[in-house]
Amino acid sequence: MADIAKILGLVAEGKLSAQEADEILSALNARDTEPAQTGAAAAAAPAEAKKSTHLRIEVTDGGKQVVNLRVPINIAGWASNFLPGLSDQDSDRIRGAVASGARGAILDVTDSDGSRVTITSE
Repeated sequence: MADIAKILGLVAEGKLSAQEADEILSALNARDTEPAQTGAAAAAAPAEAKKSTHLRIEVTDGGKQVVNLRVPINIAGWASNFLPGLSDQDSDRIRGAVASGARGAILDVTDSDGSRVTITSE
């Protein structure tokens, strides 16, 4: 967790781009979650389905698109705790999608005035 905070601090200071932070966080995550395999065991390991690496956040206001943002998934799961106006249930849904690595629609909310928020994992 300290590694994540340090990397996000570097992004906030402008010393790292979001893309660079995503690559570093992905490498750290891979290092921490991959079992040690060598030789024939590594060659025999089944190919894993490609996991999502980004979240797409789109917001429309009265039919006009006002936000179209692509966020590295390593940052998105953590940041979902701090998004204003997001219910605990929706935050949990985002974190669950980030943890599973599954691709596809996560959240689609439409207000009575035609405003819409969609979050999709890519």
